[in-house]
Amino acid sequence: MRKLALLDKHLMASDFGGGGSVHVREVTKRLKEKFDIVYYPSSAVLNKSKDELIKQAKSLEGNGIRVHEGFYRVLEDSNRLRPSILSPHKLPQEVSRYYEPEADLLYEPDHTGFDVFFVGGKFPKYGFTMHLPIYYDQSLGYLARLIKFYGINPYTLKGFHTRFLYNEFIAKRISKNLLKKFWPTFVLGVSKAPFLESGLDGIVLRPGNAFDPELLTHRNRGKEDYMVFWSRLNQDKGIREVLEITRAVNRRRKAKLVVMGKFFDKYNESMFWRRVRDWGLEVEYLGFVEREKLHEVVSRAKVLLYPSHVDGFALVVLEALALGTPVVAYDIPAITDVYGELKAMKIVKEFDVKGAAENAIGIMDMGENEVHDLMNEESMMNFLNLYSSWDRMASSIIRVIEQYI
Repeated sequence: MRKLALLDKHLMASDFGGGGSVHVREVTKRLKEKFDIVYYPSSAVLNKSKDELIKQAKSLEGNGIRVHEGFYRVLEDSNRLRPSILSPHKLPQEVSRYYEPEADLLYEPDHTGFDVFFVGGKFPKYGFTMHLPIYYDQSLGYLARLIKFYGINPYTLKGFHTRFLYNEFIAKRISKNLLKKFWPTFVLGVSKAPFLESGLDGIVLRPGNAFDPELLTHRNRGKEDYMVFWSRLNQDKGIREVLEITRAVNRRRKAKLVVMGKFFDKYNESMFWRRVRDWGLEVEYLGFVEREKLHEVVSRAKVLLYPSHVDGFALVVLEALALGTPVVAYDIPAITDVYGELKAMKIVKEFDVKGAAENAIGIMDMGENEVHDLMNEESMMNFLNLYSSWDRMASSIIRVIEQYI
């Protein structure tokens, strides 16, 4: 069996939550069937304890994924390996010195940092998949959007300005320099969005993600009169605007919002509940729920509100559609590229709260038979068929890897 080097941080995590980590887990299962995997943990895993990392490494090796021996030397020296805020590429560069190539090609299934350039540069060939852009190339447009949706946290003093400066002077500058020095053999994207926003070229995966076909068994079981929002509960995913949309809906008709997920900071959490109280909204917060409960709640909702500003694919949207629930979302590149042709997707301009509310009301006022017809029309079923197989999704990556390995 041919060897494949795999660079990643997610496999060292004890929990799998976001779309990127789910993607990595499912794709790695399929890669393991085709290749002898040598795993190179990225420097990002060093935020965990040494004991926890050793435990995770042994677990992976017990499941047939060999961890490169250099990682154990990294752990021995972990006390002196520290990240730098101003030079975040220094730790990945230092960790890469412990790694030597043991395959002809290195692949990173979810590009999340600078490691792939330093480690990949040691290999004859390397490539990676972008879920989000490496950096945002259109500076002024990015800044204008950040000002609108990100704001400033008065307690930490972090906000749109710190995020913009990070993009301009760290992510963009360092990545462009490293790309020139260590140009990848191939770059994949889960949609067109990462390429459009970074200005890079590459191969768009079709399908770029998938859902568990078990979700389809929850469809067509009836609807209840509430809206749902679930994701990471932060500004990127529209945690502030989802309440503005709910408020606008309630000016026309009474509607409850059910929210699932985890708040990422106390400031936005307190702002969220203050607005709920001040605006007199009916919001049921379920927190982080088990998958079976999540599927039940989403499948019975009339509509998913998803005013996200940052996405490379939006697996949340795919799963909602698989569960039989229409979606109202902003016209960011990932949404328009992957879902733009579907009748059950009501897409409005980014920041158009009024338009989002009007579309949500239109769906909420539908009869159950109308929703059933909308979610079961031919183009929707063809779309769900395409995206209902992780085997199909992974095979598109394997084909690219086999061209170069």
